[in-house]
Amino acid sequence: MIVGLKKMALALVGLCVLCISLFSCSKDVEAPVVPENPIDTSLANLKFVSNPKNLNVIMFVPTDNPARADYKPRLSQLMVHFQSWLHDEMKRYGYDKYMGLAKDEATGLVNIIEIKGAGTQADYPYEASVSANKIIKEIESFRTANPQLFSSDKHYLILLPERTSGDTGQPFYGYGKYCFALDNAFMSVNHIPNPNSNYLGGMLHELGHGLNLPHNRAKYVSEEPTLGTSLMGSGNVSFSKGKPTFLTEVDAAILNVNEVFQSTSSSELAYESPTFTLDPKFEIDNANQRLNISGSFTSDKEVSDILVYLDPNVNNEGVGVNRDYNAVAWRFNPGTNNTLAGAIDLKELFYKGNTPYDLKIKLLLKNGANTTTDFGFQYVNDELTSFGNVVFTYSNASYAGVKGQLDIGEYTKADLLDKGIEDNSISSIKIGHDVKVTLYDGDHFSGNSLVLTASSTYLSTFNDKVSSMKVEKK
Repeated sequence: MIVGLKKMALALVGLCVLCISLFSCSKDVEAPVVPENPIDTSLANLKFVSNPKNLNVIMFVPTDNPARADYKPRLSQLMVHFQSWLHDEMKRYGYDKYMGLAKDEATGLVNIIEIKGAGTQADYPYEASVSANKIIKEIESFRTANPQLFSSDKHYLILLPERTSGDTGQPFYGYGKYCFALDNAFMSVNHIPNPNSNYLGGMLHELGHGLNLPHNRAKYVSEEPTLGTSLMGSGNVSFSKGKPTFLTEVDAAILNVNEVFQSTSSSELAYESPTFTLDPKFEIDNANQRLNISGSFTSDKEVSDILVYLDPNVNNEGVGVNRDYNAVAWRFNPGTNNTLAGAIDLKELFYKGNTPYDLKIKLLLKNGANTTTDFGFQYVNDELTSFGNVVFTYSNASYAGVKGQLDIGEYTKADLLDKGIEDNSISSIKIGHDVKVTLYDGDHFSGNSLVLTASSTYLSTFNDKVSSMKVEKK
Protein backbone atom coordinates (compact mmCIF):
# COMPACT_ATOMS: atom_id res chain seq x y z
CA MET A 1 0.00 0.00 0.00
CA ILE A 2 2.84 2.39 0.86
CA VAL A 3 4.49 1.66 -2.48
CA GLY A 4 1.21 2.27 -4.29
CA LEU A 5 0.68 5.59 -2.52
CA LYS A 6 4.23 6.60 -3.26
CA LYS A 7 3.85 5.74 -6.93
CA MET A 8 0.56 7.61 -7.17
CA ALA A 9 2.21 10.65 -5.60
CA LEU A 10 5.07 10.42 -8.06
CA ALA A 11 2.59 10.12 -10.92
CA LEU A 12 0.72 13.19 -9.76
CA VAL A 13 3.97 15.11 -9.39
CA GLY A 14 4.96 13.96 -12.85
CA LEU A 15 1.68 15.19 -14.29
CA CYS A 16 2.09 18.53 -12.57
CA VAL A 17 5.61 18.84 -13.93
CA LEU A 18 4.31 17.91 -17.38
CA CYS A 19 1.47 20.45 -17.21
CA ILE A 20 3.86 23.21 -16.21
CA SER A 21 6.51 22.18 -18.73
CA LEU A 22 3.96 22.14 -21.54
CA PHE A 23 3.32 25.81 -20.90
CA SER A 24 6.70 26.80 -19.52
CA CYS A 25 9.65 28.21 -21.40
CA SER A 26 12.69 29.06 -19.30
CA LYS A 27 14.42 32.27 -20.28
CA ASP A 28 18.17 32.67 -20.20
CA VAL A 29 19.64 35.14 -17.71
CA GLU A 30 20.14 38.46 -19.45
CA ALA A 31 22.51 41.19 -18.35
CA PRO A 32 20.76 44.51 -17.62
CA VAL A 33 21.57 47.29 -20.07
CA VAL A 34 20.41 50.90 -19.83
CA PRO A 35 18.26 51.91 -22.84
CA GLU A 36 20.00 54.52 -24.92
CA ASN A 37 17.02 56.72 -25.90
CA PRO A 38 13.69 57.79 -24.41
CA ILE A 39 10.78 55.71 -25.66
CA ASP A 40 7.98 57.11 -27.77
CA THR A 41 4.85 55.70 -26.15
CA SER A 42 2.22 57.40 -28.32
CA LEU A 43 -0.78 55.29 -29.30
CA ALA A 44 -1.90 57.77 -31.95
CA ASN A 45 -0.86 55.65 -34.94
CA LEU A 46 -1.98 52.30 -33.54
CA LYS A 47 -5.44 50.72 -33.79
CA PHE A 48 -6.75 50.10 -30.27
CA VAL A 49 -9.60 47.57 -30.08
CA SER A 50 -11.79 46.75 -27.08
CA ASN A 51 -14.32 43.91 -27.10
CA PRO A 52 -17.15 42.99 -24.71
CA LYS A 53 -14.64 40.67 -22.99
CA ASN A 54 -10.99 41.76 -22.86
CA LEU A 55 -7.66 40.42 -21.71
CA ASN A 56 -6.89 41.34 -18.10
CA VAL A 57 -3.39 42.88 -17.97
CA ILE A 58 -1.99 43.04 -14.44
CA MET A 59 1.15 44.55 -12.95
CA PHE A 60 1.79 42.56 -9.78
CA VAL A 61 4.24 44.43 -7.56
CA PRO A 62 6.17 42.81 -4.69
CA THR A 63 6.72 44.97 -1.60
CA ASP A 64 10.45 45.43 -2.23
CA ASN A 65 10.46 45.83 -6.03
CA PRO A 66 8.38 48.76 -7.32
CA ALA A 67 7.08 48.94 -10.88
CA ARG A 68 8.95 51.15 -13.33
CA ALA A 69 7.48 54.67 -13.44
CA ASP A 70 6.91 54.55 -17.21
CA TYR A 71 5.30 51.13 -17.45
CA LYS A 72 1.71 52.13 -18.28
CA PRO A 73 2.33 54.09 -21.52
CA ARG A 74 5.24 51.85 -22.56
CA LEU A 75 3.36 48.58 -22.03
CA SER A 76 0.15 50.03 -23.48
CA GLN A 77 1.98 50.60 -26.75
CA LEU A 78 3.45 47.09 -26.60
CA MET A 79 0.05 45.47 -25.89
CA VAL A 80 -1.56 47.29 -28.84
CA HIS A 81 1.39 46.18 -30.99
CA PHE A 82 0.78 42.57 -29.92
CA GLN A 83 -2.92 43.07 -30.66
CA SER A 84 -2.10 44.25 -34.17
CA TRP A 85 0.43 41.47 -34.81
CA LEU A 86 -2.04 38.75 -33.79
CA HIS A 87 -4.73 40.33 -35.99
CA ASP A 88 -2.45 40.44 -39.02
CA GLU A 89 -1.44 36.82 -38.53
CA MET A 90 -5.03 35.66 -38.10
CA LYS A 91 -6.15 37.62 -41.17
CA ARG A 92 -3.79 35.56 -43.34
CA TYR A 93 -6.16 32.65 -42.62
CA GLY A 94 -9.33 34.71 -43.13
CA TYR A 95 -10.03 35.61 -39.49
CA ASP A 96 -10.55 39.38 -39.21
CA LYS A 97 -10.56 39.58 -35.42
CA TYR A 98 -8.68 41.43 -32.71
CA MET A 99 -7.74 40.43 -29.18
CA GLY A 100 -9.70 42.75 -26.89
CA LEU A 101 -7.81 45.16 -24.63
CA ALA A 102 -9.66 47.17 -21.99
CA LYS A 103 -9.20 50.94 -22.30
CA ASP A 104 -8.64 53.38 -19.46
CA GLU A 105 -10.89 56.17 -20.69
CA ALA A 106 -9.23 58.75 -18.44
CA THR A 107 -5.78 58.29 -19.98
CA GLY A 108 -6.50 56.60 -23.32
CA LEU A 109 -4.07 53.82 -22.37
CA VAL A 110 -4.60 50.12 -21.89
CA ASN A 111 -6.21 49.44 -18.54
CA ILE A 112 -3.28 47.81 -16.71
CA ILE A 113 -4.40 46.82 -13.23
CA GLU A 114 -1.71 47.38 -10.59
CA ILE A 115 -1.90 45.04 -7.61
CA LYS A 116 0.39 45.35 -4.60
CA GLY A 117 1.69 41.93 -3.59
CA ALA A 118 1.68 40.82 0.02
CA GLY A 119 5.25 39.52 -0.13
CA THR A 120 8.74 40.42 -1.27
CA GLN A 121 10.14 39.34 -4.63
CA ALA A 122 11.78 36.38 -2.91
CA ASP A 123 8.29 35.14 -2.01
CA TYR A 124 7.47 34.74 -5.73
CA PRO A 125 10.20 32.54 -7.27
CA TYR A 126 10.12 30.94 -10.70
CA GLU A 127 8.63 27.67 -9.46
CA ALA A 128 4.94 27.62 -10.34
CA SER A 129 4.22 25.23 -7.48
CA VAL A 130 5.32 27.98 -5.09
CA SER A 131 4.40 31.29 -6.66
CA ALA A 132 1.68 30.84 -9.29
CA ASN A 133 -1.12 29.83 -6.97
CA LYS A 134 0.05 32.36 -4.38
CA ILE A 135 -0.13 35.21 -6.90
CA ILE A 136 -3.42 33.99 -8.36
CA LYS A 137 -4.96 33.84 -4.89
CA GLU A 138 -3.93 37.45 -4.23
CA ILE A 139 -5.31 38.55 -7.62
CA GLU A 140 -8.64 36.82 -6.98
CA SER A 141 -8.88 38.53 -3.59
CA PHE A 142 -8.22 41.91 -5.24
CA ARG A 143 -10.78 41.16 -7.96
CA THR A 144 -13.43 40.36 -5.36
CA ALA A 145 -12.88 43.81 -3.84
CA ASN A 146 -12.57 45.61 -7.22
CA PRO A 147 -14.70 43.73 -9.80
CA GLN A 148 -15.22 46.84 -11.94
CA LEU A 149 -11.54 46.85 -12.96
CA PHE A 150 -11.67 43.45 -14.63
CA SER A 151 -13.16 42.17 -17.88
CA SER A 152 -12.93 38.49 -18.85
CA ASP A 153 -12.63 36.02 -15.99
CA LYS A 154 -10.86 33.56 -18.31
CA HIS A 155 -7.64 35.26 -19.48
CA TYR A 156 -4.92 37.08 -17.53
CA LEU A 157 -1.47 38.39 -18.45
CA ILE A 158 0.41 38.90 -15.17
CA LEU A 159 3.62 40.96 -15.21
CA LEU A 160 6.11 41.39 -12.39
CA PRO A 161 8.95 43.94 -12.35
CA GLU A 162 12.27 42.35 -13.20
CA ARG A 163 14.05 41.23 -10.05
CA THR A 164 16.49 43.51 -8.28
CA SER A 165 17.43 40.95 -5.65
CA GLY A 166 20.09 39.18 -7.71
CA ASP A 167 17.91 36.07 -7.86
CA THR A 168 17.13 35.89 -11.57
CA GLY A 169 14.33 33.31 -11.38
CA GLN A 170 10.81 34.71 -11.40
CA PRO A 171 7.47 33.58 -12.84
CA PHE A 172 7.65 33.38 -16.65
CA TYR A 173 5.33 30.70 -18.06
CA GLY A 174 1.77 29.82 -18.99
CA TYR A 175 -0.41 28.44 -16.22
CA GLY A 176 -3.86 27.61 -17.57
CA LYS A 177 -5.79 30.83 -18.18
CA TYR A 178 -3.02 32.79 -16.45
CA CYS A 179 0.33 33.62 -18.04
CA PHE A 180 3.33 35.25 -16.37
CA ALA A 181 6.13 37.45 -17.73
CA LEU A 182 8.46 40.17 -16.49
CA ASP A 183 8.77 43.88 -17.18
CA ASN A 184 11.94 45.87 -17.65
CA ALA A 185 13.03 48.97 -19.59
CA PHE A 186 13.44 46.97 -22.80
CA MET A 187 9.87 45.70 -22.89
CA SER A 188 8.78 48.15 -25.57
CA VAL A 189 8.01 48.34 -29.28
CA ASN A 190 11.12 50.50 -29.69
CA HIS A 191 13.31 47.56 -28.68
CA ILE A 192 12.12 45.13 -31.33
CA PRO A 193 14.41 43.68 -32.49
CA ASN A 194 16.69 43.17 -29.53
CA PRO A 195 19.56 40.79 -30.30
CA ASN A 196 20.42 40.49 -26.60
CA SER A 197 17.02 39.49 -25.22
CA ASN A 198 14.36 36.80 -25.57
CA TYR A 199 11.95 38.42 -23.14
CA LEU A 200 9.75 40.38 -25.57
CA GLY A 201 8.90 37.38 -27.68
CA GLY A 202 8.75 35.34 -24.50
CA MET A 203 5.94 37.56 -23.25
CA LEU A 204 3.98 37.11 -26.49
CA HIS A 205 4.59 33.35 -26.45
CA GLU A 206 3.36 33.01 -22.86
CA LEU A 207 0.40 35.23 -23.70
CA GLY A 208 -0.40 32.67 -26.39
CA HIS A 209 -0.60 30.00 -23.68
CA GLY A 210 -2.88 32.26 -21.64
CA LEU A 211 -5.11 32.48 -24.73
CA ASN A 212 -5.43 28.64 -24.91
CA LEU A 213 -2.64 27.97 -27.44
CA PRO A 214 -0.57 24.80 -26.96
CA HIS A 215 2.93 24.35 -28.31
CA ASN A 216 3.24 23.49 -32.00
CA ARG A 217 5.86 24.22 -34.62
CA ALA A 218 6.07 25.17 -38.29
CA LYS A 219 5.58 22.50 -40.92
CA TYR A 220 9.08 21.58 -42.01
CA VAL A 221 8.50 21.85 -45.79
CA SER A 222 5.64 24.26 -46.56
CA GLU A 223 5.99 26.79 -43.70
CA GLU A 224 9.40 27.00 -42.07
CA PRO A 225 11.42 28.01 -45.18
CA THR A 226 9.04 30.89 -46.03
CA LEU A 227 7.26 31.88 -42.79
CA GLY A 228 10.01 31.22 -40.25
CA THR A 229 9.32 30.03 -36.72
CA SER A 230 5.95 29.32 -35.16
CA LEU A 231 5.30 31.61 -32.19
CA MET A 232 4.15 28.62 -30.16
CA GLY A 233 7.21 26.61 -31.09
CA SER A 234 10.35 28.47 -30.14
CA GLY A 235 9.05 31.70 -31.63
CA ASN A 236 9.88 33.56 -28.44
CA VAL A 237 13.50 33.67 -29.64
CA SER A 238 12.82 34.63 -33.26
CA PHE A 239 10.20 37.30 -32.49
CA SER A 240 12.47 39.09 -30.00
CA LYS A 241 15.28 39.21 -32.52
CA GLY A 242 13.11 40.50 -35.37
CA LYS A 243 13.30 37.24 -37.33
CA PRO A 244 10.30 35.83 -39.24
CA THR A 245 7.70 34.55 -36.75
CA PHE A 246 4.14 33.47 -37.45
CA LEU A 247 0.96 31.90 -36.09
CA THR A 248 0.10 28.46 -37.41
CA GLU A 249 -3.36 27.89 -38.86
CA VAL A 250 -4.41 25.79 -35.86
CA ASP A 251 -3.43 28.62 -33.50
CA ALA A 252 -5.38 31.14 -35.56
CA ALA A 253 -8.43 28.86 -35.47
CA ILE A 254 -8.22 28.57 -31.67
CA LEU A 255 -7.98 32.35 -31.27
CA ASN A 256 -10.89 32.81 -33.68
CA VAL A 257 -13.24 31.24 -31.10
CA ASN A 258 -11.49 32.64 -28.03
CA GLU A 259 -13.71 34.70 -25.73
CA VAL A 260 -11.57 37.87 -25.85
CA PHE A 261 -11.50 37.90 -29.68
CA GLN A 262 -15.27 38.30 -30.08
CA SER A 263 -16.56 41.74 -31.11
CA THR A 264 -20.13 40.95 -30.02
CA SER A 265 -21.53 39.40 -26.86
CA SER A 266 -22.75 35.81 -26.86
CA SER A 267 -25.41 34.17 -24.72
CA GLU A 268 -23.49 30.90 -24.90
CA LEU A 269 -21.25 30.05 -21.96
CA ALA A 270 -17.62 30.28 -23.06
CA TYR A 271 -15.53 27.11 -22.89
CA GLU A 272 -18.33 24.87 -21.65
CA SER A 273 -17.23 21.26 -22.18
CA PRO A 274 -19.22 19.07 -24.57
CA THR A 275 -20.45 15.52 -24.38
CA PHE A 276 -18.84 13.95 -27.44
CA THR A 277 -17.71 10.80 -29.20
CA LEU A 278 -15.01 10.37 -31.85
CA ASP A 279 -14.60 7.41 -34.20
CA PRO A 280 -11.71 8.01 -36.62
CA LYS A 281 -10.35 5.68 -39.28
CA PHE A 282 -6.74 5.87 -40.43
CA GLU A 283 -5.24 4.80 -43.76
CA ILE A 284 -1.46 4.92 -44.02
CA ASP A 285 -0.05 5.49 -47.49
CA ASN A 286 3.74 5.40 -47.12
CA ALA A 287 4.24 5.25 -50.90
CA ASN A 288 2.69 8.71 -51.30
CA GLN A 289 3.70 9.94 -47.85
CA ARG A 290 0.14 10.49 -46.65
CA LEU A 291 -1.95 9.64 -43.64
CA ASN A 292 -5.63 9.75 -44.58
CA ILE A 293 -8.14 10.34 -41.77
CA SER A 294 -11.86 9.73 -42.02
CA GLY A 295 -14.67 8.86 -39.65
CA SER A 296 -17.35 10.54 -37.59
CA PHE A 297 -17.99 12.36 -34.33
CA THR A 298 -20.86 13.49 -32.16
CA SER A 299 -21.06 16.54 -29.93
CA ASP A 300 -23.88 18.23 -28.05
CA LYS A 301 -22.21 21.58 -28.80
CA GLU A 302 -21.37 22.99 -32.22
CA VAL A 303 -17.93 22.09 -33.57
CA SER A 304 -16.03 24.82 -35.41
CA ASP A 305 -12.85 23.03 -36.55
CA ILE A 306 -11.06 19.70 -36.33
CA LEU A 307 -7.40 19.99 -35.34
CA VAL A 308 -4.87 17.19 -35.73
CA TYR A 309 -1.45 17.23 -34.04
CA LEU A 310 1.37 14.77 -34.78
CA ASP A 311 3.74 14.95 -31.82
CA PRO A 312 7.05 13.02 -31.93
CA ASN A 313 8.11 11.52 -28.62
CA VAL A 314 11.73 12.52 -28.99
CA ASN A 315 12.13 13.47 -25.31
CA ASN A 316 10.17 10.63 -23.80
CA GLU A 317 12.55 9.49 -21.08
CA GLY A 318 10.51 9.74 -17.90
CA VAL A 319 7.92 12.49 -17.97
CA GLY A 320 7.96 14.39 -21.27
CA VAL A 321 10.00 17.60 -21.38
CA ASN A 322 8.33 20.10 -23.68
CA ARG A 323 8.28 17.43 -26.39
CA ASP A 324 5.21 19.07 -27.91
CA TYR A 325 7.40 21.92 -29.17
CA ASN A 326 7.95 19.62 -32.17
CA ALA A 327 4.26 18.85 -32.79
CA VAL A 328 3.14 19.61 -36.34
CA ALA A 329 -0.56 20.39 -36.71
CA TRP A 330 -3.32 20.54 -39.34
CA ARG A 331 -6.81 22.10 -39.39
CA PHE A 332 -9.83 20.60 -41.17
CA ASN A 333 -13.45 21.65 -41.56
CA PRO A 334 -16.09 19.37 -40.04
CA GLY A 335 -17.94 17.47 -42.76
CA THR A 336 -21.69 17.18 -43.25
CA ASN A 337 -23.49 14.92 -40.77
CA ASN A 338 -20.62 15.25 -38.29
CA THR A 339 -18.02 13.53 -40.43
CA LEU A 340 -14.30 14.13 -40.51
CA ALA A 341 -11.95 13.80 -43.44
CA GLY A 342 -8.45 15.03 -44.08
CA ALA A 343 -5.03 14.09 -45.37
CA ILE A 344 -1.77 14.55 -43.47
CA ASP A 345 1.28 15.16 -45.63
CA LEU A 346 3.98 13.08 -43.96
CA LYS A 347 6.71 15.00 -45.80
CA GLU A 348 6.05 17.79 -43.28
CA LEU A 349 7.49 15.63 -40.47
CA PHE A 350 11.16 15.75 -39.56
CA TYR A 351 11.50 12.92 -37.03
CA LYS A 352 11.13 9.54 -38.72
CA GLY A 353 13.53 6.61 -38.43
CA ASN A 354 12.18 4.72 -35.41
CA THR A 355 10.23 7.48 -33.67
CA PRO A 356 6.98 6.99 -31.73
CA TYR A 357 4.27 9.60 -32.32
CA ASP A 358 1.17 10.72 -30.44
CA LEU A 359 -1.59 11.69 -32.85
CA LYS A 360 -4.06 14.02 -31.14
CA ILE A 361 -7.44 14.87 -32.65
CA LYS A 362 -9.13 17.91 -31.16
CA LEU A 363 -12.71 18.97 -31.70
CA LEU A 364 -12.61 22.76 -31.47
CA LEU A 365 -15.99 24.14 -30.43
CA LYS A 366 -17.53 27.46 -31.39
CA ASN A 367 -17.66 28.32 -27.68
CA GLY A 368 -13.84 28.10 -27.52
CA ALA A 369 -13.55 24.77 -25.72
CA ASN A 370 -11.74 21.82 -27.24
CA THR A 371 -11.50 18.09 -26.69
CA THR A 372 -8.39 15.93 -27.08
CA THR A 373 -8.30 12.26 -28.06
CA ASP A 374 -4.92 10.51 -28.38
CA PHE A 375 -3.85 7.75 -30.75
CA GLY A 376 -0.48 6.06 -31.07
CA PHE A 377 1.66 5.72 -34.20
CA GLN A 378 5.23 4.61 -34.75
CA TYR A 379 7.82 5.18 -37.43
CA VAL A 380 9.75 1.96 -38.03
CA ASN A 381 12.66 2.14 -40.45
CA ASP A 382 11.28 5.40 -41.87
CA GLU A 383 7.79 4.00 -42.49
CA LEU A 384 4.73 4.99 -40.47
CA THR A 385 2.85 2.18 -38.72
CA SER A 386 -0.32 2.23 -36.64
CA PHE A 387 -0.93 0.73 -33.24
CA GLY A 388 -4.30 -0.41 -34.69
CA ASN A 389 -5.05 -3.56 -32.70
CA VAL A 390 -2.35 -3.13 -30.06
CA VAL A 391 -2.45 -1.78 -26.50
CA PHE A 392 0.58 -0.52 -24.55
CA THR A 393 0.47 -0.24 -20.78
CA TYR A 394 2.81 1.83 -18.60
CA SER A 395 3.58 1.71 -14.90
CA ASN A 396 3.83 5.50 -14.59
CA ALA A 397 1.82 8.45 -15.86
CA SER A 398 2.49 10.03 -19.27
CA TYR A 399 3.55 6.73 -20.88
CA ALA A 400 6.61 6.28 -18.69
CA GLY A 401 7.96 3.45 -16.55
CA VAL A 402 7.65 -0.28 -17.26
CA LYS A 403 6.01 -0.90 -20.65
CA GLY A 404 3.78 -3.81 -21.58
CA GLN A 405 2.26 -4.80 -24.92
CA LEU A 406 -1.07 -6.58 -25.45
CA ASP A 407 -2.87 -7.77 -28.57
CA ILE A 408 -6.58 -8.46 -28.86
CA GLY A 409 -7.60 -10.93 -26.16
CA GLU A 410 -8.67 -11.40 -22.55
CA TYR A 411 -6.09 -11.16 -19.77
CA THR A 412 -6.47 -12.37 -16.19
CA LYS A 413 -4.03 -11.37 -13.45
CA ALA A 414 -1.90 -14.41 -14.31
CA ASP A 415 -1.97 -13.55 -18.02
CA LEU A 416 -0.83 -9.99 -17.30
CA LEU A 417 2.01 -11.28 -15.14
CA ASP A 418 3.08 -13.56 -18.01
CA LYS A 419 3.30 -10.39 -20.16
CA GLY A 420 5.49 -8.68 -17.56
CA ILE A 421 2.67 -6.46 -16.24
CA GLU A 422 2.50 -6.49 -12.44
CA ASP A 423 -0.85 -6.54 -10.66
CA ASN A 424 -2.17 -3.07 -9.75
CA SER A 425 0.67 -1.40 -11.67
CA ILE A 426 -0.88 0.36 -14.69
CA SER A 427 -0.96 4.17 -14.58
CA SER A 428 -1.26 5.14 -18.27
CA ILE A 429 -2.24 3.34 -21.44
CA LYS A 430 -1.96 3.77 -25.21
CA ILE A 431 -4.79 2.25 -27.21
CA GLY A 432 -4.84 1.40 -30.89
CA HIS A 433 -7.60 3.09 -32.85
CA ASP A 434 -9.31 -0.18 -33.83
CA VAL A 435 -9.86 -1.49 -30.30
CA LYS A 436 -11.61 -0.79 -27.05
CA VAL A 437 -10.24 -1.79 -23.66
CA THR A 438 -12.16 -2.74 -20.55
CA LEU A 439 -10.20 -2.53 -17.30
CA TYR A 440 -11.24 -4.41 -14.16
CA ASP A 441 -10.02 -3.93 -10.61
CA GLY A 442 -10.70 -7.60 -9.83
CA ASP A 443 -9.23 -10.79 -11.27
CA HIS A 444 -11.15 -12.73 -13.93
CA PHE A 445 -12.99 -9.58 -15.13
CA SER A 446 -14.71 -8.87 -11.85
CA GLY A 447 -15.26 -5.80 -9.69
CA ASN A 448 -15.45 -2.24 -10.94
CA SER A 449 -14.70 -1.63 -14.62
CA LEU A 450 -13.64 1.20 -16.92
CA VAL A 451 -14.07 1.22 -20.72
CA LEU A 452 -11.54 3.13 -22.83
CA THR A 453 -11.52 3.74 -26.57
CA ALA A 454 -8.64 6.23 -26.59
CA SER A 455 -5.28 6.57 -24.90
CA SER A 456 -5.00 7.99 -21.38
CA THR A 457 -1.92 9.71 -19.91
CA TYR A 458 -3.19 8.99 -16.37
CA LEU A 459 -5.87 6.54 -15.29
CA SER A 460 -6.91 8.72 -12.34
CA THR A 461 -9.51 6.77 -10.32
CA PHE A 462 -8.25 3.52 -11.89
CA ASN A 463 -4.56 4.25 -11.29
CA ASP A 464 -2.75 1.16 -9.90
CA LYS A 465 -6.01 -0.81 -9.76
CA VAL A 466 -6.00 -2.99 -12.89
CA SER A 467 -6.06 -6.74 -12.16
CA SER A 468 -7.56 -8.00 -15.42
CA MET A 469 -8.57 -6.53 -18.76
CA LYS A 470 -10.17 -7.23 -22.14
CA VAL A 471 -8.88 -5.93 -25.47
CA GLU A 472 -11.55 -6.14 -28.15
CA LYS A 473 -12.11 -5.01 -31.73
CA LYS A 474 -14.41 -1.99 -31.90
